[in-house]
Amino acid sequence: MQLYSDYPRRRTAQIVADALALLIVVVAASSAVAVAAAIRALAQFGRDLEAAGGSFREGLSDAADQLGGVPIIGEGIRAPLDAAAGAGGAVVDAGRGQQQLVESVAQVLGAVTLIVPLLLLAIVWLWPRVRFVRRAGRVRRMLAAGLGADTLAARAVATAPLRRLTAVHPDPGSAYRQGDPRVIRALAALELERAGIRANALP
Repeated sequence: MQLYSDYPRRRTAQIVADALALLIVVVAASSAVAVAAAIRALAQFGRDLEAAGGSFREGLSDAADQLGGVPIIGEGIRAPLDAAAGAGGAVVDAGRGQQQLVESVAQVLGAVTLIVPLLLLAIVWLWPRVRFVRRAGRVRRMLAAGLGADTLAARAVATAPLRRLTAVHPDPGSAYRQGDPRVIRALAALELERAGIRANALP
């Protein structure tokens, strides 16, 4: 497997791109953790609300238990205290609900903060790198199997940018058809360069 080009300039660019990609992954992961943590801090209000509601409910329940035993008036006092304790339970539920909502938002926004940069990175960096590795490996296997300069030159004539072709010869197609060995080898080298392989790999 050939990860980098044989040509120094392109190899340097690939190494720099890989380093930047790694940096982006680290920054994206750190940002996702930071965003989630910042949002989770908002759940403190819900925890305080839950604690306050719990204390309120327990205090009124204790009062209801104590006053409920008072003869004659106990039952009459206990009913409103129990009702108020139930309201404290509603406050507890509201606090828990706020915490659950904050946790859901933290998870979603944290995931988005991580996934969006990674998707862009996959399109801009990973896919071109995978294509390069696959192309280089395929061309090397074909060279080992006997691929010649003629086929590579034909590929270059068909797919290489026109400015690169005319740098080899003013009319590269005509020179190729006439079998000019210098042009054929130069065109083959051009195709190999696109795969990151030096021309000396040609037989």
